[in-house]
Amino acid sequence: MGKEFTQDELNKRMDFVESLFEKYGAKPQELNEKQREKFGQRRIFKHEDSFFRVDNMQFQEGEKPFIVISCTDDEKYASVGMLDDIDALEADVADEELEKAVRYAFGVEPYPEDYSSNK
Repeated sequence: MGKEFTQDELNKRMDFVESLFEKYGAKPQELNEKQREKFGQRRIFKHEDSFFRVDNMQFQEGEKPFIVISCTDDEKYASVGMLDDIDALEADVADEELEKAVRYAFGVEPYPEDYSSNK
């Protein structure tokens, strides 16, 4: 069992990730407004030719939630909020680790060969 997170705390963590998206050049898009309203999805950002979104997921009740970075290179999928999860990090991970995940996702630096085994 990990730290309990309120929805407000999770939103602040996801706001931080979105600020990292913008720091590395991503621009917010208004592609999925209907889905955002209907399903409570967050904004989608475009970086180069790909679309990204951050969300959270709790796999089992009582366990700490994860911050999830999702991506697609298809604008049609992005416009309805359908993105593939590409990274999941525990919500209480250090800010530096979240920033690294964004840098890897955006191709600012390559994923280390042992990245998935480090988690």
